[in-house]
Amino acid sequence: MSKLQRDSLQNSTFLVMFALGAYLFWRTLEPIWIPVFLGLTIAVAVFPLQERMLKGRLGRQPGIAAALLTALVLAIGIGILFFLVVVVGSRLVDFLREAADRYQQKGATGLLGDDLSQLLSRFGLDPATVQKRIGELTADVAGAMGKTATTLLAATFSLIFIFIFTALTSYYLLVEGKEGTKWFVEVVPLPDGQMWELVQNVRDVTRAMLVGTGITALYQGVTAFVGYSIFRVESPLVWASLTGIASILPGIGTALVWVPIAIFLMATHHLAAGIGLFAWGAVVVVFVADYILRPKLVGTRIRMNDLLVFIAIFGGVEAFGILGVVMGPIAVAVFLAIVRIYQRDYRPGGPPRAPDVTEPEETALQNAP
Repeated sequence: MSKLQRDSLQNSTFLVMFALGAYLFWRTLEPIWIPVFLGLTIAVAVFPLQERMLKGRLGRQPGIAAALLTALVLAIGIGILFFLVVVVGSRLVDFLREAADRYQQKGATGLLGDDLSQLLSRFGLDPATVQKRIGELTADVAGAMGKTATTLLAATFSLIFIFIFTALTSYYLLVEGKEGTKWFVEVVPLPDGQMWELVQNVRDVTRAMLVGTGITALYQGVTAFVGYSIFRVESPLVWASLTGIASILPGIGTALVWVPIAIFLMATHHLAAGIGLFAWGAVVVVFVADYILRPKLVGTRIRMNDLLVFIAIFGGVEAFGILGVVMGPIAVAVFLAIVRIYQRDYRPGGPPRAPDVTEPEETALQNAP
């Protein structure tokens, strides 16, 4: 057998073994990809804090710094989850059950009151039929939420596994730090400069989305609580918490909570409170957060125009669930980075002269020739 044939056979054998190994590795990783992704996200987000801690008193003890940061993040996550499930969830279930009881005890006008019943009649709608359906839906939602809480308690062991594996992944990635990233960059068969560009894009998008989403959700939850308190909405903490959760979806997310509440206030003869809450939600909760605060927090670091950000977030949520808020932008950012590398280094005609329309408008204009 000639040397050329032997080299070709060796290369083919290696490619087959590599593909088989990659497939088996993915099949092994697939059942636990969620805690692995969560651990990776935590490590990327808090790594700057890890570096600061290592420059301080901890010195050459990356394990202690990694353990402290991972424990802190998971403790915050457990606290938020406990608050949402136990406090907000139980209060919301009680609220829905009270509404269902009012319907059963007082009939058609017991759920929303005389004012709204009269308003429905003016529009040619039968209040009894409408509120019967609302009462049934309320009871169904309350029962579903109660079953969900029971399911969550029954899935305690699965949640514990996710938290433990997330903690282990975050810890080891933080301990490895830059050395692990350097190894990954050198192993992938692409020029190091291109790989560092891809890695930097993933880092920027992850940190920008986490910081932007977290601070914006906190701001919208707090301002919504203030608004609900001012206009005397029942259980303002519950609705404010739901508003903060809904803010994960920019623009329309919070409106799914405060718009129905405002309409309910106006329909039940609290016209001034309803109009005030509507104005508060539109200006303070949505406009300030989505058009002033969020752009300043995210800025141009993710290098996407508004349409691509919209596609990345909503498409990511549709494809990956709640984790898609981060995974969607990462996937789009990696794809855009590959396209830009192609345009710069591989395009037969050389880099294009036109501005990059995928970037934010101000960045595209700055980079235009």
